[in-house]
Amino acid sequence: MRIIRFIFILAMVSVIFSACENEKDQGYGGYYYGIFILNEGTFMANNGSVSYFNPDSGTLVNNLFENINGRPLGDVVQSMAIAGDKAYIVVNGSGKVEIVDLETFRTMAEPMIITYPRFFLPVDNEKGYITSGSMQGYVYIADLTGNVVVDSIETGFGPESMVRLGHFVYVANSGGWSVDSTLTVIDTRNDNIRGTLIVGDVPSDLALDGDDNLWVYCKGYAAYSWDPPYDLISETEARLVKINTVTQAIDWTGVVGTAGQYTGTPPKLTVSADGENLYYLRPDGVYKLAVRNPSLAAELVLEGAYYGLDVNPENGDLYLFQSSFTGNGSMVVLDPVTRETDTYTVGIGPSGAVFHLQ
Repeated sequence: MRIIRFIFILAMVSVIFSACENEKDQGYGGYYYGIFILNEGTFMANNGSVSYFNPDSGTLVNNLFENINGRPLGDVVQSMAIAGDKAYIVVNGSGKVEIVDLETFRTMAEPMIITYPRFFLPVDNEKGYITSGSMQGYVYIADLTGNVVVDSIETGFGPESMVRLGHFVYVANSGGWSVDSTLTVIDTRNDNIRGTLIVGDVPSDLALDGDDNLWVYCKGYAAYSWDPPYDLISETEARLVKINTVTQAIDWTGVVGTAGQYTGTPPKLTVSADGENLYYLRPDGVYKLAVRNPSLAAELVLEGAYYGLDVNPENGDLYLFQSSFTGNGSMVVLDPVTRETDTYTVGIGPSGAVFHLQ
């Protein structure tokens, strides 16, 4: 009887030890792994937010920051990026970058105060770049150990999104409240400008394909009357531009509309998980383009009006966002193979997602 009891105790200890080891192997809990949805909120209403989504369990938590920290996140949640165990949330209207612990989503430090911040890009775990500027633009250099801005790099007008390839960061100069047609190339080793590339008017979004070609979505420039009803006076073409990052030359360009068509549709693009296809938004829906043999006879993947677009890098699902700025918006998850969709209610004005998956 004692032998049986001893064996039973050993078995229980083994189960507990195994469970502890599995928990230890996972290393993280809470919100460390998952998908973060950025909800801009209503302009000047201080109701921007972040939603958390676990695709494995289907768990969705809205208003994550305020629920945990007991205060609103701020006005116009523009973007977010992850560096190490920290998430940096760019809140454009409030002029700040909030810093939270990724596992608990609690604030770790005072926010970095920046005029008109747009996007954050980690260079490594100790340094990050933040675009800023409604007219003459800057990329601010942030020390991520002290969470402070230490320097700046002057770019073109209205810098927006950034992508990194090796030691170089490409910055889209969208013009701010004016017009620009350039990308600034920064060498991250010395924070110097390596060069300037001329693309189409108002380059707004960037993505790298599987061959490390750089794709640029240029919105085009629209001029409107200053007086009601603010008629469209003139406009230039909206373009997709493919850049060979070895030669820095434009390999392909295609016209996908005109600037006036993008009043309610932001020029968003992303690349499929295998790097073979480009997805981009037009006013009538989501389109797909083969990156190696691009043709303007692009495939309409899903019809509808969308405000944001991203790809799950793990399984290739498309995450699409339909926004209302007076009430909650929707996140549509689309399997591009089966065309099956799931729809979730998120915060006000959802515009994109950040993926941090195991």
